[in-house]
Amino acid sequence: MSQLKSSSLAALLIFLLAVFTTAAAAAGTECQNDVDVLKTTCYKFVEKDGPKLQPSPDCCTSMKGVNVPCVCTYLGSPGVRDNISMDKVFYVTKQCGIAIPGNCGGEQASLDWPH
Repeated sequence: MSQLKSSSLAALLIFLLAVFTTAAAAAGTECQNDVDVLKTTCYKFVEKDGPKLQPSPDCCTSMKGVNVPCVCTYLGSPGVRDNISMDKVFYVTKQCGIAIPGNCGGEQASLDWPH
């Protein structure tokens, strides 16, 4: 009986992992062009390592045309969060005048930005 429970738990974990991976992949492909443009123009402003920088005009312009809910889902994907700072994402979007949900990328916005 114990082995059956372990097998069921393992199957459930594999299923959940597949669902989350599929959702992240779907979000990434749905707005892949947006993600590619943001990587090109904005990555240095949101990368995990390095100082908090004022975003460039090109970065702000790029942000104005993206599918925000899709990009937010992408930002919450495993692997992506390892390379970016969500604090910096919230800072940059605020500096660019872009409204994003407070839970974009699965993380609540920090309110301790310099103004």
